Amino acid sequence: MLLVARPKRVSLRALLAAAALTAVLGACTGGAAFTPLPSGATLPTDCATMSADDVITLSADNLEFSAPCLIAPADTAFTIRFTNHESIQHDVALYADSSKDTEYFRGETITGPDRTIDYHVDPMPAGDHFFDCIVHPAMKGALYVR
Repeated sequence: MLLVARPKRVSLRALLAAAALTAVLGACTGGAAFTPLPSGATLPTDCATMSADDVITLSADNLEFSAPCLIAPADTAFTIRFTNHESIQHDVALYADSSKDTEYFRGETITGPDRTIDYHVDPMPAGDHFFDCIVHPAMKGALYVR
């Protein structure tokens, strides 16, 4: 005699709970993947850029960075002046790409509100790189090193 297992029935409540959990986890991991710019593309105009004193100004507020991208010079040290406007922890880390396999820099985690730190970053190779807040991985952006 051959026994055949019957598939379990799944309630609508369980399916909705699973869908909600998937949406929440997707938001926590940052959603869409980072995509480098096409060759020869113009850099976005809303990036934080370096000032005359070699400083890029970036801040965190409402679980968001003040700029979606940063522009830094290739093969030249620079500083990120980072201000945390919130009373929760934030930081900045720089990577070769969104896989985070190669980390170029990890800044000290700071708690605000309105606390500022200067991160001194060693020279980086030219390319389209990635940055995020290690504490809140959904806070992320592109780092264009030219």
